[in-house]
Amino acid sequence: MTASLYHSATGVQAPHCMHVVGIGRTGAGYVEALLRTGEIEDLLEDPRARFAALVVDIGDQDMEVVCDYAKSFQKRLESRGIPSDRFLFQSVALPVPGKEEFFEGLNRTREFLKLEYPRYYWNPNFESYVSHKATMPHAGEHFPRIIAKGIYANAYYAGERPLEVALKKFVDHLEGATLPSLITVCFSLAGGTGSGMVVDLVRHLSTVKLGRRIPVIGVGQLPHSGDPEIYKNSPTLYTTLNELDCMLDEDKNAGVTAVWGDLYRSPFTGGFFVVNPEQSWQRLTAYTTTGEKEVRQNFKQMVTNRFVADSFMRFVVVDNGRDLFRALRPAGLTGAPHETVSAKARSWTLFDVAKLTHPGVQVLPGEAPSKWDSVINQWIEFAPKYSGLKEGFKTDYAEAFIYGSRNMGHDDMNKAFRKMLTENYLLDAESTLQIFNHEFFDALTAYANIILPGVAKTDLISFWESQKNYDKLSWEDKLHEHAWLIDIGPMLSEPAIRFEGMAGECIWGCACWVVVPYDELRGDKLPPANRKIIVEQGIAAMTRTVVPTPGGLANVKRVAVERAPALAK
Repeated sequence: MTASLYHSATGVQAPHCMHVVGIGRTGAGYVEALLRTGEIEDLLEDPRARFAALVVDIGDQDMEVVCDYAKSFQKRLESRGIPSDRFLFQSVALPVPGKEEFFEGLNRTREFLKLEYPRYYWNPNFESYVSHKATMPHAGEHFPRIIAKGIYANAYYAGERPLEVALKKFVDHLEGATLPSLITVCFSLAGGTGSGMVVDLVRHLSTVKLGRRIPVIGVGQLPHSGDPEIYKNSPTLYTTLNELDCMLDEDKNAGVTAVWGDLYRSPFTGGFFVVNPEQSWQRLTAYTTTGEKEVRQNFKQMVTNRFVADSFMRFVVVDNGRDLFRALRPAGLTGAPHETVSAKARSWTLFDVAKLTHPGVQVLPGEAPSKWDSVINQWIEFAPKYSGLKEGFKTDYAEAFIYGSRNMGHDDMNKAFRKMLTENYLLDAESTLQIFNHEFFDALTAYANIILPGVAKTDLISFWESQKNYDKLSWEDKLHEHAWLIDIGPMLSEPAIRFEGMAGECIWGCACWVVVPYDELRGDKLPPANRKIIVEQGIAAMTRTVVPTPGGLANVKRVAVERAPALAK
């Protein structure tokens, strides 16, 4: 496996092998979407390429479709004469253990952690981080994050270690590639299984197995307003966003590693996309009222989630991963070291799937194409309303990938998107906006992927709504919403017991904590208003000189700020 190749002076970039891990039902949908794309099998025609896919869930109730697609993908490779050993698919359906087996594993947590941390402090106050009063859900039901974490830990550390074996096999396969690789790890931000397991799985994959050598990209999907109540603005979403924030924000992450060591450095070495499905849901449901309500609701949820996953994975494979690689550069994650300035609390990138048309909704097949114009413009204008972002968010860089048939009027769509994005999201006239056009195979469908770097968790409306619901919980219920760090003591979303102003209450009443200000974790103290401020501060720190250079520093800073957006082009 080679390192990612990018030549800064010429802009020449190597093709990448794309690999994927999906956790839970939502994650499985993203793996399924990648298997459906023809581009991924085209890449495997290159003898230097490899493709690894892994699905992990509790129970196999949501794996049948993705496993079927993996089988058909294998047949497609065979029909084209592509050696099957270039493709690896694994599905790991974890059984729901009995309570005795579950707690036997949890009671060995210190022993398990010692495997990773030779100098691990053997905490004499340790108790199981899951209450023995907890009830074990059935496969297919919602799992609290803390229980999903425990099931993962037992499967990774104990017995035959099926998840450790699966991750090693995954890495061994992609190591066979002689092209550089990118890995996406996909899950639901509000689902207990995905968000409960990802905090450990991605550490084991990125830091332990890969040694942080290649970009591992987080892909977390927000819930939409048509999801079941258990997911919309759930407490799970609040604690998940806090834990990810303490990975992605360089300052907060330094406060975690200062106490717990480098194995808790952010494992998302390639950055993190927050995928927003709300406009796709709204577009599908507009004027769709026929049929039995419950059946219609389930069908619309399935179609929305599948469309959003397809849209993201279609973007991932464009030009052999070059668009994905480039889109991560403004976040400071795929540039050369001398080009990289951390956006700290604003290291999230929003991936908004803004659907504009849906077959049979508002405009029917056979009607005059001109009727699409007003409909498309209407839904372009809706994009800020359904973006999931608080009003007032601004950034210095944005991209839009517009998909539509050749008779949809790309020039008009480009003009409308440029106006909408400039007025709603761009900071000033020096900000950069790039628009790309792609022809879509369905003549009745048009949509756009809007990419906005520089997002903070506090820009997400759902962060504040889920915080309100978290605050209503009892202490015991709050505990069940945690996953990252809970096995070593800190309950991250609560204030520290012994260190005033810091986060990370110790669940055993001892001195576990993290050096993360609690007011920043809660959002009471907001990050700088936009990414440009943080980048300018970082550039200023790097351009300090011992000997005064009249006019020189100002010129260096000016040129660096001007070049920052251009580096993404």
